[in-house]
Amino acid sequence: MPRKSILVVLVVFFLAFGIDGSNSYLYLLKQTYEGFLPQISNLYIPNNTLRLLTGSGMGIAMASVLYPVVNQTIWYDADDRPALTWKEFGRLLGIVLLVDLAILSEQSIVLYPVAFLSVLGVVALLSMVFSIVWVIIMRQENTFDALKQYWMPALAGLTLTFLMISVIDLLRLKLTGTWGGVPLG
Repeated sequence: MPRKSILVVLVVFFLAFGIDGSNSYLYLLKQTYEGFLPQISNLYIPNNTLRLLTGSGMGIAMASVLYPVVNQTIWYDADDRPALTWKEFGRLLGIVLLVDLAILSEQSIVLYPVAFLSVLGVVALLSMVFSIVWVIIMRQENTFDALKQYWMPALAGLTLTFLMISVIDLLRLKLTGTWGGVPLG
């Protein structure tokens, strides 16, 4: 796991994401349904810049915890060193802030590749989680010495990921009558 002091920062990122997300959802409900929860006021008017920053912080937190969990579950000789030092954390934070600034420029040359990478990131994250679940179910924890030995759990994780995404898409089509999620007519 990352150093304890870095874990504190990651918890702050998690809390910021939760507070901002809850505030945004409450605001959406109030805008959608007039008179909904009038006694509860919003902390602030949500904006996409803050959503991007808190979402990026949550992404860093998730990756910083998932990476060591995956490595400690898969590999026979797990490395006990902290997964993230302050220097590495600073670099990671700097890269994410630069990407966020590029996104905020709203230039198509930036947004299209970021959208594509975002989809790949979701697929990779879900595949890792499902492959770890597969490894645990098959009782193969800490048995792999090389990446080429890990192909079956990786393939199982990828398959479960696409299965889950397909089921969600089919449910959305069944509930809304469109692949877009929200009917426009």
